[in-house]
Amino acid sequence: MTKIKQYMLLLLLGMAGGTIYDFPYIKYIFYNQMLSSMHITNTQLGLLTSIYGIGCMILYIPGGILADKMKSKNALIISLLGTALLAAIFGLTLNFTVAIIVWALLSFSSAFVFWSALIKAIRMIGGEQDSGKMYGIYYASNGLSAAVLNFLALWVYGNIHNNPKLAMTAAAISMASVIGIIAVLLIFFLPQDNELVHESQAPHFSDFKKIIFNPSVWIIAIVFFMTYGLFSGVSYLTPYLADVVGISNQTSSILGVVRNYVFLLLAPISGMIADRIFHSTLRWFSIGYVILALSLIGISVASSMPTSVVIIISLIPGILALGLYGIQFSIIAETKIPLALMGATTGFVSLIGYLPDMVLPTIFGRILDSQKNNGYHTIFLLLAVFAIIASLGSVLIFKLNKSREKRQQPSTVKEPAD
Repeated sequence: MTKIKQYMLLLLLGMAGGTIYDFPYIKYIFYNQMLSSMHITNTQLGLLTSIYGIGCMILYIPGGILADKMKSKNALIISLLGTALLAAIFGLTLNFTVAIIVWALLSFSSAFVFWSALIKAIRMIGGEQDSGKMYGIYYASNGLSAAVLNFLALWVYGNIHNNPKLAMTAAAISMASVIGIIAVLLIFFLPQDNELVHESQAPHFSDFKKIIFNPSVWIIAIVFFMTYGLFSGVSYLTPYLADVVGISNQTSSILGVVRNYVFLLLAPISGMIADRIFHSTLRWFSIGYVILALSLIGISVASSMPTSVVIIISLIPGILALGLYGIQFSIIAETKIPLALMGATTGFVSLIGYLPDMVLPTIFGRILDSQKNNGYHTIFLLLAVFAIIASLGSVLIFKLNKSREKRQQPSTVKEPAD
C-alpha cells in the first residue's frame, strides 16, 4: 500500500471517528439550545450522557470480542448507519423519553464494535513502525472533521429564526446526513481486512490477570479518568459563557467547537513538548496539569472581568485539556508495559478512564440545577482538583518507573586486589 493511500484511508477513518462521536456529545455545543427546544432541566440533559456512558462501559469488552470476529469495514459501516438513523429519530422527535432510548442505543451503534474495529483498522493500515505518525494523522482528521460538522450544524441552526425547536431538528438532521455520507464513503473506499497488508493481534482474557496486579496500570487508569473528566468537563465553559458572561448562545457554541474539537489539532504540539522539552510525557503531565488547574481556578473567578478577557481566558483550559488528552496513551509505552500486554492494558485503562461519562454529567447537572449560575464556580474548582490528582498520579508513575529501572540495572562488583 502506498503512503498516499495510507494517509487517505487514515483521513477517512478520522472523519468516521470524528463524526460518529459528535452526536452522542451534541450537548457540548448545543447545551442551552437542547434545554430550550426539549424543555428539560440540566439534570435531565446530563442524564442522557450518563446513560450513554453506562452503556459504553458495559459494551466495551463484549464489543471488542465481537469486533475481532467481524470484518472491520462491516462493523464501521453498520455503526455509522445506525448512529445516523438514531440522530434522525432524535431530531424528528425532540422528546426526552425518546432521547433516553436513543442515547441508550447510541452506546450500541458507536461504542459496541465501532471503537475496537476502528483501532484494528488503523493498526492494519498503519502497521507498528509508524503507529505514532498514523495516530497523529487520525486524530488530526478526527478533530477537524468533528469541528466542521459542528460548524455546519450551527450554521443550519442559526439560519432558522424564531423557532428553536425546528432549528434543533434541522441541526440534528444535518449531523445525521453527514454521518450517513461518511458510511457511504467507507463502502466505496475502505478495503476489507484481507486486502490490507498488516494484521492485528487480538488480546486474550488471560492478559488481564497480569495487568490487574500491576500498580502502575491502576495509577495510569486513575490519570486517564482525570484526563477524560477534564476533556469532557471543559465543555461546561460553553453554557458558562452564555449564562454567566452574557454572550449569545450562537457565539458561545462556536467557541465551544474551537475549544472541544479544533484544539485537538494541538495534540502533536503537546507531543513535541513532551518529547523535546521534557523528554517524558509523564514529566510534561506533572507540569501541564498544574497549569491547567490554575487556569480553571482563574476562569472560576473571572466572570467580573471584561467579556473579551473572559473569552480569552476560557480558551486556555481547552488548549491544555485537549493537548494532554491527545497524547495520554503514550504514558503506557513510557511505563514499559510489554508489547504483548499493550492491547489488554489499553482496554483496561479505557474501561476505567471513560467512567466520567457515567457520573459527571448527572452530578454537574444537579449542581447547576441547585446552585444555578454559581454552580459553574463549583464545577471548575472540582475540575481543578481533577487536574491536581492527574499531576500527582503522573509524578508517582514517573517515580515508579525510575525505581524499576534502577532495580533492573546490573550491579557492578569490584574484584578484590591480589
